Amino acid sequence: MLSAMNEDGEVVATEITRYDGPFYCPVCREQVMLKQGLKVVAHFAHYSDSTCTYAGERESVQHQQAKLDIYQALLQASGVSEVRLERPLQDARPDVSFALEKQLVAIEVQVSQLSRDDIARRTIAYARQDIAVLWTPLFSGDFFSRRYAPKDWERYLHRMYFGKVYYWLKGLKVVPVRFDEYQLEPNWYAGVRRSKRYVTPTLLPDRSLLDLAPVWRSQWGDVPRAKLWCEPWQQRRHDNQVDHV
Repeated sequence: MLSAMNEDGEVVATEITRYDGPFYCPVCREQVMLKQGLKVVAHFAHYSDSTCTYAGERESVQHQQAKLDIYQALLQASGVSEVRLERPLQDARPDVSFALEKQLVAIEVQVSQLSRDDIARRTIAYARQDIAVLWTPLFSGDFFSRRYAPKDWERYLHRMYFGKVYYWLKGLKVVPVRFDEYQLEPNWYAGVRRSKRYVTPTLLPDRSLLDLAPVWRSQWGDVPRAKLWCEPWQQRRHDNQVDHV
């Protein structure tokens, strides 16, 4: 984890030294250690005998760096307040959170192999607290190929966010990607048919996180009723009209 508490309040691992300790987990209040080095992003870790629910989490350097980049970009953005890393909330702890026009927003950088149930559970937890959530995976260079095989959780997010997945690019920039059908070539046994594994990724214009808006959506199959941070209805309709011209 990138944030912890000391006697002065909340601190970020990249902004302090071990002499600013001792440090404590904001969730379980156990003492944690500061880890810094040339090959790792500075972070805090629980001791091996910890019973905290967050003690077993292992984040990649990519995940940690993305969280820091978003956090630092938000600190410099105008009109934004209450920017925090890993804010402790009921049943959830978003990677980054902030307030915009009194709306609290949770950003979840999706890198690990979370199940649909895990994503749904945390999305419901945010909705109960009137928090708009954006699940944003890291942008992949594979999108420039002719076909792409989305992971199960990517397909789930595509359904949740009205036929788009918002991939994080850098800073406050995200790239909405729509999964269009991929047509398999005909063979001796069948004609042209839709692939169940592959999709054709369509990259839409970049968006700023601050251009998005809170949108309530109804439950649909295994997608729960949710408060999402995504493009407002007017923009989504405009994209559809442009795509079909």
